[in-house]
Amino acid sequence: LEQTPHLVDTMKECWIKKDWASLSSAVHKMIPSFSIMGMSVDFENMAKKVQEYANAPKEFSEVEAFVQRLEAVCTQACIELQEEMEQLQRIP
Repeated sequence: LEQTPHLVDTMKECWIKKDWASLSSAVHKMIPSFSIMGMSVDFENMAKKVQEYANAPKEFSEVEAFVQRLEAVCTQACIELQEEMEQLQRIP
């Protein structure tokens, strides 16, 4: 919850600016979160493809859609995790 929103923002910004080195770094830092959170391996694979593209930019039309999908799924996961944490804090 502390790192992922910042990494998602960084990923989006780097994609827009075509800052491939920083995009690769941000996505690399996100990858472990998918397995830690028990999320589908599909998202980890998407992130790896974005990182692969950032390390060697070439024509790959799906990358922008992957960036957008990763942003959406990470944002939703953070919302759900925050809700879970709040519920746990209310348990006496």
